[in-house]
Amino acid sequence: MKRRNALALLGSAPLALRSGTTRAQDSYPNRPVRLVVPFGPGGSGDIVSRIVAHELEKMAGQPFIVDNKPGATAMIGTAIVKNAPADGYTLLHGSTSSLAANPALYKQLTYDPDDFTTVAVDGTIPGFMLVAKDAPYNSVKEFVAWARTRKEPIFSGFGNTSSRVPSALFAEQSGVQFEEVAYKDAVPAIQDLIGGRIQVTFPDIVIGETYVRSGQVKALAVTSPQRAPQYPDLEAIAETYAGFEAIAFLSFSVRKEVPVEIQRKLAGWVMEALYKPEVYKRLLQIGITPPPRDWDIAKSDAFVKRERELWTRYIKLAKIEPQ
Repeated sequence: MKRRNALALLGSAPLALRSGTTRAQDSYPNRPVRLVVPFGPGGSGDIVSRIVAHELEKMAGQPFIVDNKPGATAMIGTAIVKNAPADGYTLLHGSTSSLAANPALYKQLTYDPDDFTTVAVDGTIPGFMLVAKDAPYNSVKEFVAWARTRKEPIFSGFGNTSSRVPSALFAEQSGVQFEEVAYKDAVPAIQDLIGGRIQVTFPDIVIGETYVRSGQVKALAVTSPQRAPQYPDLEAIAETYAGFEAIAFLSFSVRKEVPVEIQRKLAGWVMEALYKPEVYKRLLQIGITPPPRDWDIAKSDAFVKRERELWTRYIKLAKIEPQ
């Protein structure tokens, strides 16, 4: 009898474990969730994370606490999530830096991007192609025609990898040769553009928008594959050079070992949050374009992997040596 009871208990153990796991996933989250943002407060990634986290709290009934962990080009915060338990209570607000560009920029990483599954992309950010407000050209084609007749150097300023890459990609596809000028960030480059010390720069639209709307600089185009919804009258460089694409992204990512049911919950909640009319409108206002409504985990994760392939090529094109 004792032996039969023991065997019965052993036989039921896997079912009990599965039932307990299922109950844990069904009740997720039953305590606060930590959202690690691997950049400091105030940037686009931080702003978006707080907008979406506020909506997630309403849906999940638990706090989603934004925890800024900047440093080492997003490596510090990303490694924190990689080393946290795979229970869905520590999330990564991923980005182009952490999940796409860093593998090509650094010889050694504190994590592997494949350690993560992106459950939802919460926005993409194109760049501007900016020139002086009184420049004698008003389109990409006119700029290229002007550049081909200019005998003096054409200076292109960049403040980081995301503004250097579109410059290199434009040079490759158009044949226009630039003299690169490095800055600490995008703002000094725009200021030198205003001052006439450089001829072109490619900041993201979140940074460049104030200068464009104030008329201090002229936007010739955007770097996304299609026109940006915020600027429907502004051409995409891809309309002149097919296949041109250089965008940044933001994402909700988790350790790949997080249970699938929790991943699905998070994916559904994030997409629902993004498409609330007031949230969607706010994101567009600050230069963030949410992905199509039908993007699921598979599409989001595939998008990030494709971006990693693109940025690896772009970084080699820009001749940026890994550190």
